[in-house]
Amino acid sequence: MSNISGMRNSADYLYEQQKPYEASIIYGEVYRQIWNSIGSIYDGINDFSKKYLPKKVMTSIEFKNHYIYEISSTTFYQWFRMDSDQVLNEFISTLSGHLKCISYSKTLINNVSKQDVLNDFLVLYTLIDFKSDESWVDQVLKFVPPKFDPNQLDKARPNLLQTHVEKKLTKLSSNIITTNWNHLNFLLVDYLMNKGERNSLFYNGILKSIGKRPSNYSNNYKTNEQSERQSKKNEYEKYERYERFERYEKYEKYNSHSKPGFDSKTATEEQKYIYYGKLLDLKGTVQKKEIRKKYLKLVGQYHPDKVESLGLDLRTLAEERTKELNEAYEWIKNKYNL
Repeated sequence: MSNISGMRNSADYLYEQQKPYEASIIYGEVYRQIWNSIGSIYDGINDFSKKYLPKKVMTSIEFKNHYIYEISSTTFYQWFRMDSDQVLNEFISTLSGHLKCISYSKTLINNVSKQDVLNDFLVLYTLIDFKSDESWVDQVLKFVPPKFDPNQLDKARPNLLQTHVEKKLTKLSSNIITTNWNHLNFLLVDYLMNKGERNSLFYNGILKSIGKRPSNYSNNYKTNEQSERQSKKNEYEKYERYERFERYEKYEKYNSHSKPGFDSKTATEEQKYIYYGKLLDLKGTVQKKEIRKKYLKLVGQYHPDKVESLGLDLRTLAEERTKELNEAYEWIKNKYNL
């Protein structure tokens, strides 16, 4: 069993300390382990189909479509002690961090081929596009099957030519413009710009598709003079955001003293039912898929990319809330056999 969450957190810390090369090594290891686990799912399904469903193409496809989520969840738990949703979040965070390291490091951006980077962007965009879909593993495997020998993963290659990868990315980029993941569009733009692709049709197509860069978006690949000006601007923005969160923390502390806190170890089943239900914003009768969507939406609000510019206390607060949400979702899953 591997602690991919702890490894990814270490990589996040190294990136924050302006050590993109060291961070990229750890991101790469997490990425490799997740792909290896997906590869075992892919091979397991294929082996079963060949052995028990020979020459029955439709039956084989139906088997995969019906059981892919259960097989993925079981495999991920065996490998990482995580469910499918948690591994998906780690996959997205890892790829996002890895691509930031490459895009904003002059050394890495010249050492990693453009094709490999665009392939990784395609995997990342696909994961986000199907984030609320239980069969996200199947969606990725449709055009990015892992090819590896028993001991070593061979870099996942899309079953698409580079021109088709670029067309796919242009289309997917427009899908996240109005979401909280829009910053990844500008990460892609920054990568292409820093790679010297400013005059390419692909770069201009992406730029036209996603529109104007938000004023609070910072490019980490700048001259010293530009970095100093941007740093002052960012410090002011962080101060405003910190003030808002500080007021929220004071409110939370006041309320925590005025009523007893929740302890999952001593709480009764009824208390857990009420507390976890409120935590996941569940009201009335809800379907199983709706519970999962609520969980993914709430966890996404505390994603490391969204709080990385805040102070340490606020990042810690976001990490604690993520743990609470994971605990709540895990309890509800086990309680109601989701």
